[in-house]
Amino acid sequence: MTETIGEFSEGHLLNVAKGLVEKKTKDSKILDAELESRIPKFDVGELSIGRVLGRGGFCVVKEVNKIVLQKGGDDGSGARKSDDEHYIHNIVQDRAFMAQHCIRQGKDFRYAIKTVQDASRKDPQVYVNAVVDLAVEARFLAIVRHPNIIKMRAMEARDPFHGRYFIMLDKLYDIMPQRLKKWKSRKKSGLKLFDMKGKKKQAFWVERLTIAYDIACALSYLHGLSILYRDLKPDNIGFDVRGDVKIFDFGLAKELDESKILEDGTYNLTGDTGSLRYMAPEVALGKTYNETADTYSFSILCWQIFAIETPYEGYNVAMFEKSVIKGGRRPKVNDKWGEKLCSLLGSCFVDNPKRPSMLDVCELLREEINILSDEEIVDILDTSRKSQMSANG
Repeated sequence: MTETIGEFSEGHLLNVAKGLVEKKTKDSKILDAELESRIPKFDVGELSIGRVLGRGGFCVVKEVNKIVLQKGGDDGSGARKSDDEHYIHNIVQDRAFMAQHCIRQGKDFRYAIKTVQDASRKDPQVYVNAVVDLAVEARFLAIVRHPNIIKMRAMEARDPFHGRYFIMLDKLYDIMPQRLKKWKSRKKSGLKLFDMKGKKKQAFWVERLTIAYDIACALSYLHGLSILYRDLKPDNIGFDVRGDVKIFDFGLAKELDESKILEDGTYNLTGDTGSLRYMAPEVALGKTYNETADTYSFSILCWQIFAIETPYEGYNVAMFEKSVIKGGRRPKVNDKWGEKLCSLLGSCFVDNPKRPSMLDVCELLREEINILSDEEIVDILDTSRKSQMSANG
């Protein structure tokens, strides 16, 4: 019997979602059906699903405890033999390889699946939005390759429009909200940020600068592909088993069509998209915007990483709209962060698209890190090198 959601059948809603995804992606110049076809496919019956790792607005992420390939399929006899960590993290993994390496060093599970959560199946519009977001995310993740963007390792064997679709991702071991809590606890314990001495103070500051840099590099990479992320916030920043930054959740990502650019360099795009606390004013007001909307979101998140405080804490929606969106209020920068960083944040805080590019932001942050570090780390932070390393991953 066909399930109903509200007054509609699930089949009808899935057809609606399919039409919306086709409309959103039909003019894409970067999405690649051939690349998508190469992504390994699994049936849910091949997976042993464990605990819930996290929930978002539409979806739930769960741990994958075991992969058992179905008989008649690839039984793993031709699996790659390398256990090298670089190989595992950066090379495209086939079904047999994933089944053999589901557990890392005998203790940690490597993978997680993301699927529409049951709560999203109670309202027709919410359900359609959930299916669309997951399908769009899968298409973008099939083509993006960057060390600071989460890797999609596999997907459900059928298309996204049958009702129980999932994508398989690398498991994350920490997320930014948890990291911020740890930093805040460290701060409250008496280890004041600017009262620390010597290398301990510098290391704590460089740690946060480097995280900001990695996020900036990921955004710069996306903008180079004409992808606008549109949902930057702590909840969408995680850390893998090695502690590397990973941006995830691409449900609101949008490919910019340069043939539709306006004279002022902006585009007619959907307004009120993303999280209000981090949303650029022009997006919140329904005006035209471009990739520097991500630059604004980054500047608010960057301030939060530096200050270890929640921006606009205690504001309700009405206060936020009046003071921040319309009134131009911004978080107060700390002079102790240095003139260049304070100036950078100020230039990103402006309420119009005339902001620095994320490439410019990357370059300034890298300069600051190199100045403060004991050794030259250009090679370590060189995003082009890191991107090349993971080009096949």
